[in-house]
Amino acid sequence: MKNFILLSLVFFPYFLFSHGVECNIIEGGVGIEVRYEDVDKTPISYAEVKVYSPDKKEFQQGLTDIYGRFLFYPDKKGIWKIEVNDGMGHGIVKEINVSEEKKVFKEQTKKFSLFQQLIVGVSIIFGFSGIIFYILTKKHLKSKPQNL
Repeated sequence: MKNFILLSLVFFPYFLFSHGVECNIIEGGVGIEVRYEDVDKTPISYAEVKVYSPDKKEFQQGLTDIYGRFLFYPDKKGIWKIEVNDGMGHGIVKEINVSEEKKVFKEQTKKFSLFQQLIVGVSIIFGFSGIIFYILTKKHLKSKPQNL
């Protein structure tokens, strides 16, 4: 049983980080290229894409190509919504702001690398384990009579 728990703790971060979808917006030209990737940077091929205009109307729909790319040309300024569904339970909704000159304003988000996420995950596990063992040890010492 202890070995099973140990193996579960070792492989849990792998299963945790093996799912997810990432969206990168690439500027250039007149259109907007959107690339969808799995967390391990594998492109999500032939995922269903729907693009909604700032008027909340469906503007375009289609599939990503073999490299996970989808290209569209916005015709007006405002917030555009892009929904992607790979048909296997993974999906993402992304909003992009297009200016009057059809220029995309990139999001100001910082992403953590897989290594940083792994370190944080392991630190949280060790932190909770330390708290639990501290409480259990404290209870165990209170229940034993102390001989001085």
